[in-house]
Amino acid sequence: MPFVSQLRAAQIVIAPGWHDFGATVDGLIARLAEGGLLTSEIGSDAGRAVRAREAEASTAMLEIGVGVPHARLAGLETPVVALALATEGLYEAVPTVPIRIVALVLSPIAAIEDHLRMLADIATTLRSSELRTLLLRARDEATALEALRRFTRGMP
Repeated sequence: MPFVSQLRAAQIVIAPGWHDFGATVDGLIARLAEGGLLTSEIGSDAGRAVRAREAEASTAMLEIGVGVPHARLAGLETPVVALALATEGLYEAVPTVPIRIVALVLSPIAAIEDHLRMLADIATTLRSSELRTLLLRARDEATALEALRRFTRGMP
């Protein structure tokens, strides 16, 4: 399942001013809740589940400055995604390595294959330095979404 097909402009946050992992996760979960994609109960569960997953092993792709925090949750009916972009970085996965792009993925507990496909799609898509540059230069959410859509139309 392509993550871009699950993304709307309202699920993207540009330069939010978050400066640690927890604030970034909480901010993206709040954005999804504001859009009616998560209930407050599922949002609370999501925050705990994402932090627990991250404690097991980092979801950051250090070499490209991208984080993909994720979890599978009971009570969720379809996968949801949110994206945060900040040229100055949203958090440091390790000292002096800023994570500038974060794609949060939350999936139903039973959606193992869809969840893994979405994670793989994000990793593949965001490997493009050209796309990452376009995303970090986007002045608004609609521009960022259009850059993603244009880029993914040209992918095999």
